[in-house]
Amino acid sequence: MKFPFFACFSSWSTEQNNINNDYGADGVNDGGFRSFTYNQLKSATNNFGDKIGQGGFGSVYKGRLMDGSFVAVKVLSIEIESMRGEREFVAELATLANIKHQNLVGLKGCCVEGANRYLVYDYMENNSLHHTFLGSEERRVRFSWQRRRDVSIGVARGLAFLHEEVMPHIVHRDIKAKNILIDRNFTPKLADFGLAKLMRDETSYISTRVAGTLGYLAPEYASSGQLRRKSDVYSFGVLLLQIISGLAVVDAYTDIERFIVEKAWTAYEANDLLRMVDPVLNTDYLEEEAIKFLKVGLLCVQETAKLRPRMSEVVQMLTNNNTDMKDVHISKPGFVADLRNIRIKKHMTTTSPQESSSSGELDMEGCYFQSPMDNVD
Repeated sequence: MKFPFFACFSSWSTEQNNINNDYGADGVNDGGFRSFTYNQLKSATNNFGDKIGQGGFGSVYKGRLMDGSFVAVKVLSIEIESMRGEREFVAELATLANIKHQNLVGLKGCCVEGANRYLVYDYMENNSLHHTFLGSEERRVRFSWQRRRDVSIGVARGLAFLHEEVMPHIVHRDIKAKNILIDRNFTPKLADFGLAKLMRDETSYISTRVAGTLGYLAPEYASSGQLRRKSDVYSFGVLLLQIISGLAVVDAYTDIERFIVEKAWTAYEANDLLRMVDPVLNTDYLEEEAIKFLKVGLLCVQETAKLRPRMSEVVQMLTNNNTDMKDVHISKPGFVADLRNIRIKKHMTTTSPQESSSSGELDMEGCYFQSPMDNVD
């Protein structure tokens, strides 16, 4: 089996000639994966002048290659002491270099020169779901019920592919609106695999480095470090509730029902789930289908992980018009109230939800989190 990302390190390797034989002198392999030079990327991005995004580990710039195709170039920031950034670079390559799916962002190539790390992706005309959909009523109006339905199902299919079709299975670990990219046809693409983990069997993975974003973070993973595919299912459930309601995942300005899962559960208990549907839709949707989508979201965020459906089951429920959700039993959801609830190896964080570093990230006692303020639109 060939590993295309080896070409990115070819300038260092003593096996340069062998690598060139595999990939060609221009660093292109049979699958179109390329090894770029820094000068190529600098020229393509006009000296990294058009910034289109900011992730946890670096900035993203729009570029145009010599063949006229547009790309997105992620410039990773490497922290020498912790090697953060380097780990994420390798994780992205290991995850995306050898798999393709219509709901995964396409990785075109990479560049390694000295301490610099660059990843080159297909360009997504509509940026991220967070950028295009959330944040204002004007943006949300662009997302009809049909578009929200298609995006939700596309994300579910991408996750089902990672969880059940790819071997070893892949857990994304940071499913959220910012990591769902939207192409020109509004097809959703899962992106940012820097925190992804390969799962070689059905057992869970115990991590001393909990990673994710408050609001989307599965409670059992946050409290014990026990990572399983159902951790991603929880995050998807939160995202689904967000897509249907248009609400922020965490409302920093409210003490009561601060989290979207709390609001959805209260509406469910009151037998009034329709109040969760985004009002900008102006009732231009099928009520029965909207209720079904919200119930699926609540099924995914149940506190007990084993009660959550598998992603293939989620796809089936969302796409099958004959799915009957009237008598489905949904148990109480779980959520991480604040970072002080997160423990890893008997270490407790002491930073409050309102505190964050200048980069919007928290890195404490072997844990990595996005600031909760990252989700306030």
